[in-house]
Amino acid sequence: MTKRVLYLIQQASMLLDMPRSHVRNLGNNTPDTIASHCYQVSVIAYCLARMEGLSHEVGLKAMAMGTLHDLAEARTGDMDFVAKNYVKVDEAKAMSDQFAGLPFGQDLLEMMGEYEARESLEAKCVKDADILAQMYIEWVLVWRGNKLAERWFDGDFTNRVPHLRTESAKKLAHDMRDSNPHEWWWSEFVDKGVNMEHLNGKK
Repeated sequence: MTKRVLYLIQQASMLLDMPRSHVRNLGNNTPDTIASHCYQVSVIAYCLARMEGLSHEVGLKAMAMGTLHDLAEARTGDMDFVAKNYVKVDEAKAMSDQFAGLPFGQDLLEMMGEYEARESLEAKCVKDADILAQMYIEWVLVWRGNKLAERWFDGDFTNRVPHLRTESAKKLAHDMRDSNPHEWWWSEFVDKGVNMEHLNGKK
C-alpha cells in the first residue's frame, strides 16, 4: 500500500516538470506547468465556490478537485486544442489506474467522477476555474505584449465566457479584463500611500 501512495506522489510530482501544451501555440517561454495550472485552478475553484454561496467545507472539496483535475495527464500527457481534434484520450482509465490499490482510491475516483460529470455546483466551479486559469495566463501575456495571447484572450470572451457555468466566474472574467496583473499591489500599497518611504526614501 505504501508503494502505491509513493507512486501517486511520483505521478503528481511529474506534473511539476510538464509544460502545458498551450506554450507552443502562444509562442512564449512563460513557465506554465501542469502543476502550476492545477494550483491556480484550486485557488480559483475555492473562491468561486464561496462566491456561489457554498460552505467552506464544500469549497475545500472544490479546491481538492482543482488540485487533482489534471493528474491523469501524468499518464496521458496534455493534449492541446488542435490535438484534441484527432486524439482520443482515455482519462477515465488513467485515473482508475492511478488510484487502484490505494485504500482511499475509491474516494478519489468518486470525487473526480463528480468533477467530470459537471452536475454539482462545486464541479461546475472547478471547470469554470480551469477556464479562468487559462484565461489568466493569456491575460498576463497580453500585458507583456504577446499578440497571439491577445487574440486568444479576446476570442475567449466570445467563445468561452458566455458558456461559463457560474455567474461568479463570468464576473471574474470581466473584472480581469478591466484590470491588470499588478493592480493588487499597486492598489494595496501605492494608492493607499502605505510605506511610501520605500519609494521616496525616509524623511
